[in-house]
Amino acid sequence: MKLIRLQEFQRRVQDSQPPDFRSRRGTMMFWSVGVFLAMLMIVGCFLNVMWLSSVRSEARRHAESAVVVGCHAYLSDDMLRLSQQQFEHDGRVVRSRNAAVDYIRQSGDRVLSRMITENDVELSSPDAADHTGDSGLTQLAADVPEEIRVTFGKGASNDQLQMFFSGLHGVHHARVGVSAAAKIEHAPLAFLPGGNLSIPMLPLGIVDESDGSMQDASGPWSEQIESGKGADNLSWNSEQHTVENGADGLTEITLKLSPNSPNPKPDSFVSLKFAATSATGDSCQTVNWMQHGVTAADLKTLGLNQLDFPCTMSVSRLSKRECIEIARWLHSHAGQAFIVCLCRPQVSPAGRSKESAVGSVSSTVELNRAVAARVMSSGISATGEVRICLQACVLITSTALTSCSSQVRLNRYVYSVRLCE
Repeated sequence: MKLIRLQEFQRRVQDSQPPDFRSRRGTMMFWSVGVFLAMLMIVGCFLNVMWLSSVRSEARRHAESAVVVGCHAYLSDDMLRLSQQQFEHDGRVVRSRNAAVDYIRQSGDRVLSRMITENDVELSSPDAADHTGDSGLTQLAADVPEEIRVTFGKGASNDQLQMFFSGLHGVHHARVGVSAAAKIEHAPLAFLPGGNLSIPMLPLGIVDESDGSMQDASGPWSEQIESGKGADNLSWNSEQHTVENGADGLTEITLKLSPNSPNPKPDSFVSLKFAATSATGDSCQTVNWMQHGVTAADLKTLGLNQLDFPCTMSVSRLSKRECIEIARWLHSHAGQAFIVCLCRPQVSPAGRSKESAVGSVSSTVELNRAVAARVMSSGISATGEVRICLQACVLITSTALTSCSSQVRLNRYVYSVRLCE
């Protein structure tokens, strides 16, 4: 009975409402649903844009790191071997691609890991006529890739991201469309230290008259390293970071560093002075340069902002105590790689008149080009004479100032890797 009365009451209330009120309530409900769907679409688009932007930012960061890793994987000491086959060059290409891909896959980002393959890593070879390459080895410096690029997907089906609320705004997938590239430059004109960066340079020069071409081979480096006539008794294990006995196809050169040596000789090192002031403390200044590199503060004492080639540098005499410190440091740091300056003595006019009687009295040398070498072994005799064995190597440094001019000779030893996008 009560239920019938309640239903009758509701009917009377509805009948008492005007028809236009019931129409407006239906319209309001319709617009409420529309506004809700529009807000849901806007929120979905906002989430998609934010998520896609985050993925692209992360992809660019990984791609930039991956191309640098790929460049470093390609630039290895085996590029300097005299006799090489095509498969060795192809192996470096594969190694570079795998290193870039492995870096991204090991980053832990599953979205990016499934997008990258070996085909997404491109190595661009330069035009052979762009630079004048060194002709000392079978593997020319001009064969080194000019650029390495990593692209996510390259438009393939795996470069697609599933969007949120795709049924509302009609966009089901979106491409990442991210790539990064790094240039490999190896025509250094100078070295510029700055901030926390120092030049990893051995403060010992090698007297060598060659300009890097085999037609002008004169000096121990040119005759033994670049001509391949030196001994090959030691090898560098890059995985274990140790020097091992055995041939590896890279020849070595052994030079002497004598205390109080007055004249630069072809079979001896020349002690270079990269600063006008002496180092403070008890340690040898040459050892400080070996350990910390040549800094901007050192060059400023000489009135220089950068170390150009060619340039004139003063030489100094080392005491027996300093030679002992140098031998001790080199022995504990076997395998260390340095930039090494090849130089030629500069004889003053007064020195030339006495050259036949007392020999060349030279206090300066001209640094004509830079090479890179790894310290394989060292020893010292009872008289304080240090014997240092070097092996040519590939060295990558961000302090190198390179040139794009076709007139600048390519350097097979010193490289710089720079992001170009």
